[in-house]
Amino acid sequence: MRKISAFKIIATTVVAASVVTLSACGGGSSASSSAGAESGDLNIIAYAGVWQEQYEEAVIKPFEEKYPDITVNYVSKRSSAEMLSALQGQQSAPATDVSIMDISVSTSGNSQGLFEKVDESMVPNLANVDEQFLNADGYGPAVGVDAIGLLYDTQAIPETPTSWNILWDPQYAGKINVMAPPSLIGISLTAITASMLGEDYTQSIDQATAKLQELAPNVQSFAPNPDEYQSVITGQTVLGLGQNGRGQYYSEQSGGKMGVVFPEEGTALQINTINLVKDAPNPEAAKTFMDYALSSEAQSAFASALFYAPTVNNADVPADVAARIVPTDGSLKIIPLDVEFLAANRDAWTDIWKREIIGQ
Repeated sequence: MRKISAFKIIATTVVAASVVTLSACGGGSSASSSAGAESGDLNIIAYAGVWQEQYEEAVIKPFEEKYPDITVNYVSKRSSAEMLSALQGQQSAPATDVSIMDISVSTSGNSQGLFEKVDESMVPNLANVDEQFLNADGYGPAVGVDAIGLLYDTQAIPETPTSWNILWDPQYAGKINVMAPPSLIGISLTAITASMLGEDYTQSIDQATAKLQELAPNVQSFAPNPDEYQSVITGQTVLGLGQNGRGQYYSEQSGGKMGVVFPEEGTALQINTINLVKDAPNPEAAKTFMDYALSSEAQSAFASALFYAPTVNNADVPADVAARIVPTDGSLKIIPLDVEFLAANRDAWTDIWKREIIGQ
């Protein structure tokens, strides 16, 4: 299968109907056909919180039932940046087999030699991954797709917001939370703000920085605790940014107290990749798990559990779930994120936020 370069720049076409086909097509390869191992240990590093809870329930537990002789050890981190730091610290003696993290961070890991390339002989279900979600150089593919949404308190703001500009509304001063860089949320807000101003963020973010400086007085916390979702649900804040998938989950859990919406100016995709750690201590078990994670059953189960769009073409997603995940009909405006540029400039943007935005 040809690996195209669209994986480098996540553009509007990624959300076209041809990209994530939510259909009831045939089952494709199963994990049992993987070249990996069916016994031993498996060490995974991935997200903490509700993501971990739902992934363990939807993917890891069924995997353990299928492979009862594989022991899964899950290490959780709040962000992809934290995962990358942990893997960098292990590079001389890796203790992790598989990492699931944001594409902009895994791209950096690829360039640093932290991850191995994979192919269909190692992970047969790569054959079912849409071409848009295969890494052009053969590194770990995308395993789930989400997007940044605007979180809002439906009681304090009963009319659904339609624009990101609501964040700058003075009536909400001190009632907004924004997770600052190196979080993808802050990185995405920078790109979104630049796009709103007609600025090419790959050339400069001077205009975006000035606009975000105006936002800073409205922000109660740049590191919401316990998280950006609970901050809105408990009434600590009334507006924030978060991933749509978690937002949909918490909206349901809160009885609709918190809503999540994609504003008309567009949003940025959040794509997670699944990666084989270079010199992993348990590489065969890792390949077995990667294959299962890309199976139609695992992809469909996690879509239903946490509203992430699948990356395989043979997933069967219920209609009510498909209506709440990232739209794939071209109706959602996507602001392209150049993942290689962001991997190289994440630290610089983080420094700009610390010096020029958070300190305002």
